[in-house]
Amino acid sequence: MSFDKLLDNIMNTDHHIRYATICDMEGNEIRTEMRKDVTPLLNDSETKETLRYAVNAWKTRSKFAPKIGKGKYVLAVYEKLRRLTMPVGEKYLLLITWGTDGGTTDIIERLQNMFSGDYTRNW
Repeated sequence: MSFDKLLDNIMNTDHHIRYATICDMEGNEIRTEMRKDVTPLLNDSETKETLRYAVNAWKTRSKFAPKIGKGKYVLAVYEKLRRLTMPVGEKYLLLITWGTDGGTTDIIERLQNMFSGDYTRNW
């Protein structure tokens, strides 16, 4: 499956999703989708910094995987949005944001179902 199709599927998962991006394990943006009626909260430079931070935090957590297991996702809750970080295979991270007006439980459950099994084996 292509990253374009993956992000389209994610954006269609729930109308609350504002933004979805895939980056490599260096924090380089590979592909991004943003809902058309959404105004970004961060500028391009801030978004790149956020991606680098998310990757570094994921790498730090991965050090403990032999003891606590591999990370499935991380949910950060802010005043203005929710951000989920999730691995896509071994080489990429997916970051998804949505507003505070709902959808959290449904979005996480749908994404977990989407990524269960062999879905990301080729990445």
